[in-house]
Amino acid sequence: MSDQLWEIGGPQPPNWRFSADWFQDAAAAEPVFVVGASDPAVDWPRLHPGPLNAATGFRELSATIRFEATRAEADGWHVLEVEGKEGSGPCPDLEIDVNGRRGLLLPLAQRHDRQHAPWPPSPTAGVIDRALWLPPGCVVEGDNRLVITTVAAERPDPAELRRQQRPDLTSWFGSTLQWHRLALRAAAAPAEPRVTVTMLPLYVRDGAGGVDELADVLIENVPDLRDASVDVRIGSNESRHDVAGREFGDVRLRCRVPEFTGPAQAAVTVRTHAGVHKVTTEVEPARKWTVHLMPHVHLDIGYTDAQAKVIELHSRNVDKAVGIVRDHAGYAFSIDGSFVVEQFLRSRGGQRAEDAMRALRAGRLSVNAFWALLLSGVAGLEDLYRALYLSARLRREHGIAVDYANLTDVPSYTSALPSVLAAAGIDAFMGISNHTRGGNADSDTLHLLSPVRWSGPDGADVLAFFADCYSQLRFVCADPPTVAGMAQGLPALLRRYERPDYLPSDLPLVGTHADNEDLSHGYADVVGRWNAHYEWPKLRFSTVADYFDAVRPLRDRLPLVEGDGGSYWEDGVGTQARAMAVLRRTQALLPMVEAVATLAAAGGDGLVPDLVALDEAWECVLVGSEHTWTSAHATSRPHSHHSHDQLDWKVARIGRGHRVATDEMRRALSQLAEQITTDAVPSVLVVNAVSWARDVIVDLEIEEDQEVVDDAGRVLELDQPGDAVDGLRRVRVKVPELLPFGYRLLPLRRVSGAAPRRVEDVPGTLDTPHYLVRLDPRSGAVTSLYHRALGAELLAEDKEWSLGQVLYVTGGGSAERRGLDADEISSSYDYDPTLPLPDLTTRPAAMRTGAIRRTPWGWVITSCGSAPTLPHVDVEVELHDDTDRVDVRVSLDKEPTLAKESVYVAFPFALTEPTVHYDRQQGWVDPATDHQAGACNEWLTIQNAVTVSSDALTVAWSSADAPLFTCSGIVRARWPRSFRAADGTLLSWVMNNYWWTNTPAQQGGHVSLRYAFQPMERYDAAAAGRLGRGLRAPALVSDLLHTDRCDDEPRSLPMSGHLAEVDVPDNVVVSLLAGRTGARVTARVQEIAGRPARVRLRHPAMAGATAPLWAAAATATEDVLEPLSLDADGVVDIDLHAHQVRTICFGGEASRTPHHVHPTSGGQS
Repeated sequence: MSDQLWEIGGPQPPNWRFSADWFQDAAAAEPVFVVGASDPAVDWPRLHPGPLNAATGFRELSATIRFEATRAEADGWHVLEVEGKEGSGPCPDLEIDVNGRRGLLLPLAQRHDRQHAPWPPSPTAGVIDRALWLPPGCVVEGDNRLVITTVAAERPDPAELRRQQRPDLTSWFGSTLQWHRLALRAAAAPAEPRVTVTMLPLYVRDGAGGVDELADVLIENVPDLRDASVDVRIGSNESRHDVAGREFGDVRLRCRVPEFTGPAQAAVTVRTHAGVHKVTTEVEPARKWTVHLMPHVHLDIGYTDAQAKVIELHSRNVDKAVGIVRDHAGYAFSIDGSFVVEQFLRSRGGQRAEDAMRALRAGRLSVNAFWALLLSGVAGLEDLYRALYLSARLRREHGIAVDYANLTDVPSYTSALPSVLAAAGIDAFMGISNHTRGGNADSDTLHLLSPVRWSGPDGADVLAFFADCYSQLRFVCADPPTVAGMAQGLPALLRRYERPDYLPSDLPLVGTHADNEDLSHGYADVVGRWNAHYEWPKLRFSTVADYFDAVRPLRDRLPLVEGDGGSYWEDGVGTQARAMAVLRRTQALLPMVEAVATLAAAGGDGLVPDLVALDEAWECVLVGSEHTWTSAHATSRPHSHHSHDQLDWKVARIGRGHRVATDEMRRALSQLAEQITTDAVPSVLVVNAVSWARDVIVDLEIEEDQEVVDDAGRVLELDQPGDAVDGLRRVRVKVPELLPFGYRLLPLRRVSGAAPRRVEDVPGTLDTPHYLVRLDPRSGAVTSLYHRALGAELLAEDKEWSLGQVLYVTGGGSAERRGLDADEISSSYDYDPTLPLPDLTTRPAAMRTGAIRRTPWGWVITSCGSAPTLPHVDVEVELHDDTDRVDVRVSLDKEPTLAKESVYVAFPFALTEPTVHYDRQQGWVDPATDHQAGACNEWLTIQNAVTVSSDALTVAWSSADAPLFTCSGIVRARWPRSFRAADGTLLSWVMNNYWWTNTPAQQGGHVSLRYAFQPMERYDAAAAGRLGRGLRAPALVSDLLHTDRCDDEPRSLPMSGHLAEVDVPDNVVVSLLAGRTGARVTARVQEIAGRPARVRLRHPAMAGATAPLWAAAATATEDVLEPLSLDADGVVDIDLHAHQVRTICFGGEASRTPHHVHPTSGGQS
């Protein structure tokens, strides 16, 4: 026979088993739950607010349980089991009234890691698992009434009980407890009460000029508190406390103790009718902290409202912050991105603009060095640099010190960030993580270790603090923050850092406001209110820069951390695969366009790159990498105007960036073509705008009766994939041996007849110079790929997936409910170990027809079919005669659906338990060893290349257009704490709609994807890096028409040549860009394989130069650090260490005077 009288629980996951409809406002009714009759999912509250909760009127709120008990059940002791977790803090205490007999239960939440997945994502919320003993006589035969009422540990001053700033968020920033389970069972008599003495980091003046420290004495489960008393002695201080008003349960005594140094003895004596219980222990005084409260409003470009309104709101907040710092000495405000300052200056002028600049110069306002809050693994290297250019300009033009960067909301960061920031002269970084759908059990580790020195792949490091969410004032102390709430919340936060190995006595309290929110009064009085009551911790307003200034003297003694945070939140880019493919193409295109535009201008009298257009394109790229996609309610309200409008804004800018980049490419190629001597018109101009020589295959559209010849007049063989249409045919041509930054003009001439297409039925096997290929003759699927030289089969037979096979995955939520309610909720919704895994089904696309055609350089195997919501799936596998590289192209037509889904492209490589490396903007990451604690280990994001390696085989793989990938299998939302690749399968994760906020709930349209891979005997980072960069950066192509040229006068360039001379080893790549701060050409020189290198660069303007030329090492934002010597040939030698990127500026002739680095900005050569 069970000793349990009743239980309130349910089969649903704990966070979802009770009703969210209770306690919604100040007039909310209080629930009465009848055991045996009521439904927990309807009649018991999920959240139980306390008297510090503004949304419910600062009320003590009760929930009643009515139950029947037999005489046998009522006899003796009982235990009330309470399970839940803290919501927003401070968490209320619980008064327990059983049939008129009252006791107190202290929640005493515990937080050892993040396994309980706090929600809201509070930095202090913990798990509640308490048992309260009820004395005999509490439970009676017949009808029983147990009332649970939330009470405050300390009553707030009524004058502080103001309207909450965000009533629309109800109790999100309140004071709440979340219920998971309650039960009542019969039990034996309790053991002795448990007593703990905790010295608090709260110090007060004693009235005589001295200082007292506060101590909490907690006594758990006292069986009889009638006429009880407690004697407390701490050191030499003694006090007696009568415990009145409750009959049983817990006791909390907050005692004042004259401050002391060093250890002291504490003794607690509990006197009750049952006897005397005495406990002694040793205590130490708490640290005297300084808490840096950082007023801050998070920047989402969209999400809460239309982007234009959001932009104006942040500009108004700058106005308001300027006014507050003028009226309140000591106030400070941190601006979440230089984008805000840019937009402010565009919409404000005169005194308003000057007042803001003055506040920024004075340090009363500070600004994030990053333009906006980017998905750092989605952004490219040059994107990250460009995101720092505006803040560098603020320093140059306005004298504003910008020496830190932050990324707010986004919960993981690329390991390249320290190196990127240090190269730009930024020496501090604050990661302000929102672990919603972005964390695991270990995600508190970096928070508790901070501040740290975070080292990047090239050895550069920055001072870093990894904060647990923003809006911390509200999450920790409630909204509005009262002194009573702060006296409960701040010790809860500080105790997480109160340990011997934690060096600083300064701790940030990050953020006062939420997303895109009116600053309003800015909580400008909160510091004064607190400091009037408490001597310590000192509360001060600080900017992010102020906090780093406070801990910078400890820098050399702080822990050194390395590693990568993985790709949390970057899975959201899979909700817009088409737009992401456009963004990826623009990221690769823009540096090449800048190279050609700059080098063409160097050879043309008076030509200059259109920096306005190029900078607009870069800004569009940054919008594409910014972490916001659409409305907060896009999944629950997918058809709303807000959802469509915000998404249109974002996608339009991504498209605009590609259009501008394409236009500038055509302008630059036209300028270049005008400098080439030829009488062969029409012609095709092909440019290899990368720093290594290569053969390229380009797509052309030519007349049906035209052929392509090279600069020596030799006819180039063409591959024609389809039939001519309207007199035009689309062909592919291979252009061999293009030099680094080289070009070739290919004449077009008439021909009597086009060569026939060579299309054949698919054979069962195919012999090529490098591979023996097994195929499915019906579908064209490649099922085996045997590499002759390596003697290795590349494709795993046990996977049952062919090369490039498209996989459609269903499960996780229906179109109607979208995985949002308790019956469909799964771990794909969020990290929560109590949620079930989604029930996923994988359906490979059904491929129905295949064909094969011989090209002048190899073979192309095509396969066509469909899958659910994918009416057209086309896969092409291209094999080459002169290289063992394999290209795979996939084309999809997608129908939208609101049901949860994923789309993958499979590469089932035959390796067992391989080592995986993927490249970041700088360096390579082995996720099994290089991921930080708490990192995302289930999906990853590619920059250029991935390698999977075993003892005798490595495969280098690249995805040009879809950045997400997984290893060994599909994403099942396991949120693993470590990475392990069971086999060599790589899955390009093209599409998904698993997010429940911020991303569109469905997608459709046509998507084209490019992949390549190449086997090698051993891991070769340089070869893999160039494979990926080459795939992402195809040759640039334009035409020279009769309208372009009506004369045959000689020009300065031959039909084939190069635009710049670079001499780089295989582990170095160079980008050439238009200078922005006085240089004519800016070079990024990057080591990509982890070994030192020396590079020789010739000044791009050396040929025909008539004015003195110069070269200089510079920061990543082009502030000159030191001049470099050019030899007589205009060559400069550049030394690189492993994974380093150096920025070299070249000037002279028409270039402006170089801008030297500001003395306080730092920087690296």
